[in-house]
Amino acid sequence: MLPIVFRPLEEVRPTKQTVECGEGHGNRDLTPHTTHLPYQLWFEKEEGIFCVELRATLPCHKLVCPPSLKLPMCAIGDMVEAWFCLDNVGDLPTFFTWECPSSFQILPTTGLLEPGLACRIKVTFQPLIAVIHEVEATCWYGEGSKQKSSIQLQAVAKCTQLVVSIRHKRPEDQDAEGLQKVLHFGCVAVGCTAERQIKLYNPSMVNAPFRIEIASDILVKDQAFSCSKGHGTVPPGGKKYVSVFFHPETLDIRTMDYISIMSSGCASQTVLKVIGFCIGPAVSLQHYCVNFNWVNLGEHSEQTLWMENQSDSTAHFQFAIDCQESVFSIKPAFGTLVGRARMTLHCAFQPTHPIICFRRVACLIHHQDPLFLDLIGTCHSDNTKPVILKPQHLTWYRTHLARGLTLYPPDILGMMLKERKLEQDRNGALMMPFEVLWIPWGPQGARCPFQVPAPSLAIREQSSVPSA
Repeated sequence: MLPIVFRPLEEVRPTKQTVECGEGHGNRDLTPHTTHLPYQLWFEKEEGIFCVELRATLPCHKLVCPPSLKLPMCAIGDMVEAWFCLDNVGDLPTFFTWECPSSFQILPTTGLLEPGLACRIKVTFQPLIAVIHEVEATCWYGEGSKQKSSIQLQAVAKCTQLVVSIRHKRPEDQDAEGLQKVLHFGCVAVGCTAERQIKLYNPSMVNAPFRIEIASDILVKDQAFSCSKGHGTVPPGGKKYVSVFFHPETLDIRTMDYISIMSSGCASQTVLKVIGFCIGPAVSLQHYCVNFNWVNLGEHSEQTLWMENQSDSTAHFQFAIDCQESVFSIKPAFGTLVGRARMTLHCAFQPTHPIICFRRVACLIHHQDPLFLDLIGTCHSDNTKPVILKPQHLTWYRTHLARGLTLYPPDILGMMLKERKLEQDRNGALMMPFEVLWIPWGPQGARCPFQVPAPSLAIREQSSVPSA
């Protein structure tokens, strides 16, 4: 065995060498005939002379990538990606660094690749202008990053277009001039949510990214309109539906807002006007007066009436009759009445004394003006039988209150009626008498055809007193 060692310290060219051939053979001069021939090792034996060529290769860095890569067509503002392999065909572990023009990005940008291995390289393309892109990406590697491999990147960028329309369009979904799209929600119950949809159609050959913004007042905390998606992408030739919600919280308010649908990277946008009106519950009673007529002391009387909600909004109600000492009661005294529904109320009268009983009960309803229910009844005993209170008496009382006659006791009013200082209207309520006066106006002798009530007797007597 004859060991031969190759230990390069620098790049070596073929030179004169001497090799020991062993005992009895001496030393042999090993100088090749030319510098282009490989090294040769000559041996002399008894049988003759033979030669052995010596060859050695220095380890080197070598990275190989494809000459070109074509990326898919891409829309402005969108991003596409492609992959290729970077192979280390050299003999050494090699660091690499990529240089890439704008609109393109290569990942990983730097790395270490072992001999005989390959690395998947990702290329992303995010264009800013609609042109054909042909650029070169360079991979630097080796000692001092002086070696390079290049790849040609090709990509096409295009503008996108979105066609916005209203799904299930209504007659009111258009302004008076017919120029602007209007998404009209109509009347929506307070606390409820209405949904309508808009359709986004992409007629182009690339993906169409979009963004939706609601131009609401930044000072308003509770926004009445919202979208199911703030952004997204419509595929080529495809369509996507976006839901718009209206959830009002302020009663009897007409809310208006604007929604902008914008394609990414494009200056054009579609503005959609959204309108909605908030309504509350519409609760009414079958009767606004429950007359129990008369009952004997110790007896119990009960009547029913229904309460109806004619709106779609749920109503929360409560009757202000929580006093346990009251002779009247209502069940249920509070609760919830859903939209377009009725509820039966049970009203009871259980007097404890032989008197006339009257109570006006307020029904408080959330998001609605209160309702008022009059409960009247008369209690008789064996010894005491007061006059039976009727709904007409309540009507007369309210009329007298409006006319200022409730300040007088009933006996005074009765005496004034006998003395013709008071009169009764066609409903039987008391009123002050009126006289017709003719006021002179215009030429002498002419009379004005307008009638005015004459002042009362007390006023006329006061006006006849001469001033001091």
